[in-house]
Amino acid sequence: MRARARLAQVWAFAPSKRSPKAPVHWKFKAAIQNVMGRLPPRLANPIYYRLQSSFGGLRHPTPLSRLRGGIEMIQRLRPFEHSAESAVFLEIGTGHQLNLPLSLWLCGACQIVTVDLNRYLKERLVIDDIAYLRRHEEEVRALFAEMPERRVFEERFERLKAGVTSLRELLALANIRYCAPADATCLALDPDSIDYHISFTVLEHVPAEVLKQIFREGRRLLKPDGLFIHFIDFSDHFAHSDETVSSVNFLRFSEREWNRLAANRYMFHNRLRVDEFQTLLRELNLEILALDAKVDDAAAEVLSGGFPLDERFRNKDCQTNAAVEAWLVASPGCVA
Repeated sequence: MRARARLAQVWAFAPSKRSPKAPVHWKFKAAIQNVMGRLPPRLANPIYYRLQSSFGGLRHPTPLSRLRGGIEMIQRLRPFEHSAESAVFLEIGTGHQLNLPLSLWLCGACQIVTVDLNRYLKERLVIDDIAYLRRHEEEVRALFAEMPERRVFEERFERLKAGVTSLRELLALANIRYCAPADATCLALDPDSIDYHISFTVLEHVPAEVLKQIFREGRRLLKPDGLFIHFIDFSDHFAHSDETVSSVNFLRFSEREWNRLAANRYMFHNRLRVDEFQTLLRELNLEILALDAKVDDAAAEVLSGGFPLDERFRNKDCQTNAAVEAWLVASPGCVA
């Protein structure tokens, strides 16, 4: 029991019982992830999932964050006279749950194809999410209250509440096609077959060269008037759990140091800044319609106070380095 309690403490970055004001350092979690990353996936993935569901982010998951993400994604389409109605979405990076595709379906999407390099999707979590929606019906209705496709939402939400008891039933009801393992750089989909190429907090976990291939494949799959729409989290993800470090903490490390600390499949972060994403897309001749970044004021203050940066980031302005998240909307543009 003592070992289990200590593991929980390390994994969740909970304060030590001996020193309530001293949270466990983020490097402990990085060390655990590095160990997991060296094991074969068939062995490591179940162990890592058990750690997450027992002590980490999957311990008490709720669907609300991804539902909101889907709603905001639809709202980001409106300035460009696009909507979810009868549209086909391709999601890059499914993860353990289906709440983003479900949100898009409730907003009127015709089909959502969701692909992942690893088969992480868990039926138990999906069914738990559906149960949550049933228990919090009024809260869910309030979330979607401002969506113009209100009639579609009401009809689909009633069907969702009434009959879904398995993952298979949900996939069939919401016309969600789950493909994993699948390589987003080369998908068995027809050209000009999707309306929107999307992701939510995924692109930051992909190496830059692979990102280029993913966007090239996205251009092949998008209809001529289709759009890329992605939500990117630029922050140091260790800061999500360890309040002793800022969202820019990882910018102080060289590439070699960061790779040694956290370049495993569970916490890889490319550390690309907003300007580097802009450059990447322009090199592919994609037209950036919007790149709305949010700056972390606390991180900007840390940077202004002389926070040491690796040379890769020293010539960037404070606002660029302190950007914590951004919504990207782009069109296919011309083929390079």
